[in-house]
Amino acid sequence: MKRFGAAILAIVCLQLAESAAVFDRNYTKPYVLKKTWVQNFIKFQYIFEGNQQKPKIVPLGCSPTNVDSDNYLKPGETSIEHDFLFSCEEGEDGVLNYEATACIDAHGEVMHPGETRRLSNGTVVLHCNIYGGALKKVVERAAGCYFNETIYSEDEKWVEPQVNPADSSIDGRLMQCFRPHYSYYESHVVGCVIGKLGVLIGEFGQLPDGSYVKCVEAELGHVSLKTVNVDELQCKMDEQTFAHASQWTDEKKGANMKCNYGHIVKESCVIGNETLSIGQEVPVSRGCIFLCHPQTNVYICDDYLQEFQIVETEGQDLGPIEGNQIVVEEPEKKKSLKSVFKF
Repeated sequence: MKRFGAAILAIVCLQLAESAAVFDRNYTKPYVLKKTWVQNFIKFQYIFEGNQQKPKIVPLGCSPTNVDSDNYLKPGETSIEHDFLFSCEEGEDGVLNYEATACIDAHGEVMHPGETRRLSNGTVVLHCNIYGGALKKVVERAAGCYFNETIYSEDEKWVEPQVNPADSSIDGRLMQCFRPHYSYYESHVVGCVIGKLGVLIGEFGQLPDGSYVKCVEAELGHVSLKTVNVDELQCKMDEQTFAHASQWTDEKKGANMKCNYGHIVKESCVIGNETLSIGQEVPVSRGCIFLCHPQTNVYICDDYLQEFQIVETEGQDLGPIEGNQIVVEEPEKKKSLKSVFKF
């Protein structure tokens, strides 16, 4: 009888020893195992603890499948499920949490919150970040044109190698990003590149040896340089011809002008004996403000000027302006844009 009792005691002790190995992490008191279940990806076990058989619910670990089984993650272990890296973590209060802590990209690499990946030759951007309190993967089309692992925004320019390496007339193509239909981005060739010099298609440039060239587009996407004579860089204005790089004063427009590679450029404004830089504002007579605009001079006045009359066709004279002079004293307040006249 003693042997039988000792055998039963040995079996009970063995069962308790095997069970205790599971709970040594948090519990050391004698208990009796009951059922287990999974709720919200956390596996729990129901036990009776101590001699008084006090019931207690114990969290065992995390179940990625959300199904009660023998396979589950212990605190600190991770699992890859549904393109995310999930982690089973235990807080200071002993509460277990099973949540996504990182994203997995198309190549199986871990993406931590805040990281991005470029897909489809850089035209698609994959984001891994926290949105609305949850970790999410967001895929969006790149807002711009892609070249050499760089996204260029609308109207931005960059340099690409020449399409035809046999053409040694240029070092590269000047590219620009366009969005013609407000739905997608296109990269277009817009000029030639010689060293550090970029010349737009149809424009002129000067080479280090002093010769002049013009950037031309022979066929779609292919550009080259054409040698030109300096006479082709002349400017024409008011039935007069001006040589390239020449400068002159236009008395009628009250401006200092320059011919630059076939284009007339306004360099400054002239009122009487004063020269004003582009963008400069000065008070003038008749209570007006004069703005030196890069294209047309602008007079800003608060009061009605009787000498001005409305004309039917654009380009007719709006009245005499010869009497305008720069006022030395500063006005009490800056004039508002009540009336704007351009000449």
